Amino acid sequence: VQSDCPHREKLPYGGDLVAESPVAMHMFDMSSFYKKSIRDWMDAQWPNGAYTETAIWLDLNDYAGFGKGAGETVWATAPPILTVRHMQHYGDLDFLKESLHHHIRWFGFLTRNFESGMKDKGFDIELKNYTGGGSGLGDWLCLPERDLFLTHTAFYMASGRCIAYTAKQLGVTGLYHRSLELANRIKARISKIYLKNGFDDFDFPKGTASATPGPEMSLFTKIVPGEKRCAVLKNWFHRKGEMWLGDEEDRFLAELDPSYSMKMFKSGELVKRNASHFAMAWSQWQGFGEGMLSIRYALQTLSDNGFHHIALQKAAGVGFGTPEYMLRHNATTMWESWWRSEDLYSRNHPFLGALAEWMVSSVAGVSLYPTTIGGRKVLFWPRFPKSPM
Repeated sequence: VQSDCPHREKLPYGGDLVAESPVAMHMFDMSSFYKKSIRDWMDAQWPNGAYTETAIWLDLNDYAGFGKGAGETVWATAPPILTVRHMQHYGDLDFLKESLHHHIRWFGFLTRNFESGMKDKGFDIELKNYTGGGSGLGDWLCLPERDLFLTHTAFYMASGRCIAYTAKQLGVTGLYHRSLELANRIKARISKIYLKNGFDDFDFPKGTASATPGPEMSLFTKIVPGEKRCAVLKNWFHRKGEMWLGDEEDRFLAELDPSYSMKMFKSGELVKRNASHFAMAWSQWQGFGEGMLSIRYALQTLSDNGFHHIALQKAAGVGFGTPEYMLRHNATTMWESWWRSEDLYSRNHPFLGALAEWMVSSVAGVSLYPTTIGGRKVLFWPRFPKSPM
């Protein structure tokens, strides 16, 4: 099972596959594997059209969806997203035909239940009182606050886009136009709300330009209108990292010799928590606070828009919130979280593995052409940093 830790849960979580499938398809032939995964979801689909959180329903985190068996929006949208990616890599038209009806039923479920479901979760239509968080999973295991309204709504939009793409490949013109029109209406609604504050930081009205995924996802998925892209990109760079007060890191620091703590402080790896205590902190631009989704969005957006040198800084950063931190703490495989979880989260997990796709597609510059079918066209575009590291 590709998804969760291979030694423990072994569960095909939809959100994990949404985040990790670009890496897997880049590295391996996943054609038969992902067909099997999508068919499992279609077999488990509820009569009302709802897709589940995992490919085989296990009554996990159903609170995060819109009830009636539905998984959380990001997780349950895995089947149509995987189907589109499968077509781009392997060109299996018969599989598009086989799966389209199921995906239409899922999109229909969302169309019928999204507004009432979001209201039940406490999200008001214009987000007048929203301050981040809420019910859902979203950019799981990020370090800052999660913007769950954005991920719920953006993946509702993504479902429509996936059906439009599939309908176009199959020549179903009416369905193509209907689903794309609805997806564009959802996109316009997000833009209206997230540009309302007048700051061009693509944040909810009461946001403090810190929640994730914000501008990185909205730039990557072209939710941000063309005339606002430069301003939103520029304002994204105003974001900063934060202090991390995790229990495991606190216990680790408590065991350090004071002289070594001071050495780490002088090197920038620690910050002053108060007069007598240090804390670790994550850096926005020389490390990561992003969760499973926004790692890919952030790195690709930076590299594709002329800031590859900053993407390199993030990937090559040292200290808390970096791959180097994992290696320095004897990691031989990727962790599930940026912090040193000693009990809950796995030390052998592909969750943060979007780095691997970026290394091949942006650093080495070899990727599929964006509109290719069956991997027939390859894009060779190695990005070069503007300034030395």
